[in-house]
Amino acid sequence: MTKLVKGICRLCGEHKPLSFEHIPPRSAFNDSQRLFQTMQDLLNGKPYSRFRRGIGKDSLCEDCNKRTGGWYGTAFADWSKQGMEWFEKVGGQASIDLPFYTRPLNVIKQIMVMALALSAEQTLNYHYELRRFILNKDQRYLPPKYRVHAYFNMNGQPRFVSGMAIMKIDSGHGSYVEAEVALPPFGYCISTSLRQTKSLPDYHQLYDITWFARYDYDEWSPVYLRLPVRETHEPLPLDYRSKAEIDEHYKEQADKEQSKH
Repeated sequence: MTKLVKGICRLCGEHKPLSFEHIPPRSAFNDSQRLFQTMQDLLNGKPYSRFRRGIGKDSLCEDCNKRTGGWYGTAFADWSKQGMEWFEKVGGQASIDLPFYTRPLNVIKQIMVMALALSAEQTLNYHYELRRFILNKDQRYLPPKYRVHAYFNMNGQPRFVSGMAIMKIDSGHGSYVEAEVALPPFGYCISTSLRQTKSLPDYHQLYDITWFARYDYDEWSPVYLRLPVRETHEPLPLDYRSKAEIDEHYKEQADKEQSKH
């Protein structure tokens, strides 16, 4: 029997019984058990978490879960299937413009649902404009402080992290990682900036898809994307080192410790 969880819905802001939100949606290759280390596990010294019915979190009320799933879920699943097909064709040679035929606004709104579903209850007021953007399916254009970047993700472990990294703060400029979600075929990094300036995902050469929000709801359009391929072996946001690079890093650390004794 599933334990009933009560709390504040990350979308409507009401205190209600919360339903399990799959992040990403179940129909986007997230319908099986997953075992991996989350950022929270790393901070608490745990080796891993087990997600028995797919990756997700009890964070949306049943009404918001069903409403947003009906509005955006099908378009996001179709986009993800196209991404899987393209990656299987081009593999790591994704340095070309690949054509997708999709509903961009629906897709980016589902990505933002994922970001809010990962967020803490305490961030409700901070994300007020974003919540309004999601709950009005016809509203275009993200609130100006938000940026969304994407990449192909096929190696490593899933990434499931929210609000963990303040980056690049200088001269009154700053970039904050609100969430990063990675599960093949795609990874997404959602960030905010204090000003309209280059964000840290740009420095990692992720592909900015914030412009998906310019389209109308349910509007189909061809889009051409040059998505980079990134690996996610560690739970830390924006860590795209290969397994060999990580192993070398730990080896160097061990050698330094040994040299002290």
